[in-house]
Amino acid sequence: MLEQSTLIFELASTGKDQLANPLRIGAIYTIGPYLFPHLVPALASAAPQMPLYIEEGMTGTLRAKLRSGELDVIIVALPFTETDVVTKPIYDEAFEVLMPANHPWVSREAINKEDLLEERLLLLGEGHCFRDQILEACPAITQKLNSPNNTLIAEGGSLETIRHMVASRLGITVLPQSALGTNQYENAMLVSRPFVDPAPSRTVAIAWRASFPRPKAIEALIQAISHCQQPAKAVNSAP
Repeated sequence: MLEQSTLIFELASTGKDQLANPLRIGAIYTIGPYLFPHLVPALASAAPQMPLYIEEGMTGTLRAKLRSGELDVIIVALPFTETDVVTKPIYDEAFEVLMPANHPWVSREAINKEDLLEERLLLLGEGHCFRDQILEACPAITQKLNSPNNTLIAEGGSLETIRHMVASRLGITVLPQSALGTNQYENAMLVSRPFVDPAPSRTVAIAWRASFPRPKAIEALIQAISHCQQPAKAVNSAP
């Protein structure tokens, strides 16, 4: 019912100034905190009459709210498919290994994925797509998690919490480049290193209902993201 009423409202809104109303945007937990500080000022400059209603959540929750009309557009990691929803890749982002500044790997230029098995690895808890992406990139980690001799720790509700634990020298972790935050601690407590090629990465995309009648708002969002100061590579693809 809510989805139908949202469609009626969207149809009635067609023809109005598409950049003059709030845009309801959602992002997964492992993207939002690192993208929004750059995106908000960029979009405020490009579309000053279009404030943002912002929500963060897991992919499944954001998917449901997009379908119901509670959100206009969501920012997720691929793969993501949904009926009557348009998905557009925006940028690719590499993963890196984050470690305490006194870790022996600091002397290395790059890290092999297989070497992660030698260390106490901090991961997000189950249900986070970023955790799944790490396990997919290094299947041997899954075997290690199920081993009685497991030395990996799969507890952490957010990337921020995991980064704090790494800074306290509890272990190492794998983070997207935008979340490394190596300059947020005094005394240079953290160091990051890239993976040996081919390095694991993720593709960040936006998704919106095909019936959404404000294509100019979507285009403004895409352009604003492309101007954000992200350590990522833009994806060239058709809308």
